Amino acid sequence: MKISVDLKNCYGIKALRHDFDFGTGNAFLIYAPNGAMKTSLAKVFRDISQSETPKDAIFPQRPTSCSITDVSGLCLDPEHIFVINPYEEDFSSGRISTLLVNESLKHEYESIHASIERERVALFSNVGRFAGLRTNVEQEMAIAFQASVDDIYSLLENLEPPINKATSEFADISYQEVFNPKVQSFLASEGVQSLLSEYINKYNELIDKSMYFRRGLFNHNNALTVSRSLKDNGFFAAKHSVSLVDPGANRKEISSQEDFDVVVSEEKNRILNDPDLTKRFEAIDKAITRNVELRSFRFYLENNPKLLPELGDLDSLKHKLWISYLVESKEQYDNLLKVFRTGKRELARIIAAAKKQATLWQNVVTIFNERFSVPFVLEVANQDDVILKDESPRLIFRYEDGSDRQEMGRDELLTVLGTGEKRALYMLNVIFEVQARAKDNQQTLLVFDDIADSFDYKNKYAIIEYLKDILETGKFLLLLLTHNFDFFRTVQSRLAISRDNCLMTIKGESEVKLTQAHYLNPFNYWKGRLHCDNTCLIAAIPMVRNLIEFTQGKDTSDYRKLTSLLHQKADTSSIELNELAIIINRTLSTSLTLGDEKVISLITQEADRCLTKPESINLENKVVLSMATRLTAESVMISQINEATLTDSIESNQTRQLFEIFRSKYPTSHDAIALMEQVVMITPEAIHLNSFMYEPLIDLSDYRLKELYRKVKAFTTIQPPITAS
Repeated sequence: MKISVDLKNCYGIKALRHDFDFGTGNAFLIYAPNGAMKTSLAKVFRDISQSETPKDAIFPQRPTSCSITDVSGLCLDPEHIFVINPYEEDFSSGRISTLLVNESLKHEYESIHASIERERVALFSNVGRFAGLRTNVEQEMAIAFQASVDDIYSLLENLEPPINKATSEFADISYQEVFNPKVQSFLASEGVQSLLSEYINKYNELIDKSMYFRRGLFNHNNALTVSRSLKDNGFFAAKHSVSLVDPGANRKEISSQEDFDVVVSEEKNRILNDPDLTKRFEAIDKAITRNVELRSFRFYLENNPKLLPELGDLDSLKHKLWISYLVESKEQYDNLLKVFRTGKRELARIIAAAKKQATLWQNVVTIFNERFSVPFVLEVANQDDVILKDESPRLIFRYEDGSDRQEMGRDELLTVLGTGEKRALYMLNVIFEVQARAKDNQQTLLVFDDIADSFDYKNKYAIIEYLKDILETGKFLLLLLTHNFDFFRTVQSRLAISRDNCLMTIKGESEVKLTQAHYLNPFNYWKGRLHCDNTCLIAAIPMVRNLIEFTQGKDTSDYRKLTSLLHQKADTSSIELNELAIIINRTLSTSLTLGDEKVISLITQEADRCLTKPESINLENKVVLSMATRLTAESVMISQINEATLTDSIESNQTRQLFEIFRSKYPTSHDAIALMEQVVMITPEAIHLNSFMYEPLIDLSDYRLKELYRKVKAFTTIQPPITAS
């Protein structure tokens, strides 16, 4: 895999062309001093990942071009780029739920629900046909029984006893015809309720006087249902008979379907055609006729007179209608209950298993809890729903302080966490995103922009260990950007990144270049170049002096002679390169052969050469510039103080003590004092060099050292001698 980058005028990068060939390893490590290009490059990749066009934010008028392509010359897929910034408080991975899925449980869960759903659709399609409803059948039924549609299965179970006892006497009545808004508004009006009450009272009176009907037990509607049932089941064809009993306990034996229907029809007509009852119906009919919009309902009542006695209790009628529809759909109803009850038991088992399930989510939590130092524990409140129903996870953070525990949401937690802890929480979301992409086998270019910046050492090393885990999956390509040389070296070592893949940034006037990192340990690099690179030779002087101090102490001639090359001493100008070679050979077991040139001349020469070099991260340039600057500044102060007895007696902290004498002697020379104070403050960092201190120096630009050296040199040649006031 190879990724080619060709940029012009992108977020301050004037030009950058580089091919990242991942054939030598899945990670590239880039060291870039602050301001070089690190964050700018990360912004370019962020724009590409969001299908946006990079630009130059400061100089938008500059023509911008951006090409990031693979080995085939195709632009990288935005979905396959993920940029991790140092910190984003609002970042939250949108892929967390994918880590909670257990495919086996989810398949079982979905299969059961699919079976239940098939039977549910079959039932309510049939019920809707009877009710005259094409949509919202379940909602209407739930409303009729004052239940929630979410509890529709519980409602169906609760209706089982009445359904098993009921008949389908009202299955031919359309729910839509009776319970539409216009009809319900009409029936609920006060005048209509009074007319209905009169009708129903008269109807009940006639039922009470009926030969065979009994109020609340057996009316003409029930009789018609019985007639249909007897006919459908071949009752009379089997030579059976029924016995009807009148109020006087007289029995009438009926042995044919025709005779039974005649008796029922005659009794029904006697009641419904009663003059008083007809008169009351006409009053209701008159009220309906006055409303043009109810003509359809009037026609419906004429064809279904059995409805009238039921209109006095609309809630009861609703129940009777729905139960009748379900009775008529008994086969589908029984099938649904059977599948639901079986499925409910299996679902309970699956949900219980899902709550206990250790998915990839738990792997992330384990990684985080074991490696990162934070005062909270993360949990998912709805793990079973996330696993089984594709719901978004509801995260709960349990904050722990001694024996006290407190559950908090993410927003609440952010108000109490410190900066480092917030960054750790951010890393948790990064881990979620990366692990989710790994689960989906989505090969991704991960661009890390100083991900460990501002972390304490414990969490910084936790990040490095996680980067190692990512690399070992083989599923990702990593582009690691940092301005911290210590982090750069540590990552290279821990992740065993090939030196070919370790790059350093050189920022020129017109372009940024990435070159192979020629030293990860500058001391080894210098030692190997002492014979051929005068800058490395001079830079090695403070390093060798430190080694002599560590191994032999300060009271040795070698230590004192090297000190004379770091401070202006009586013998500084006379020390030759061959003397320096002897000390270095003795300390480093080398075999240098140098001439009789004065070392101080070579220091000045190499410092002047450094002024012409492009800005770089090379530590040796900074050391040489610092040495030359301090030696020059001390020479200036000694000459201006002009008291050899006083200046020659200084044995320690020479630059500082010279400065204090200089300042006290020339208190009004403010520019000179300010310049010398800069020398005192800046140069020791590079000169007192040891293995514990050089990384921060590499992170600094050499621009300030160059400017300081120029000013000190100019001071000696331009400024007039300072006179005491």
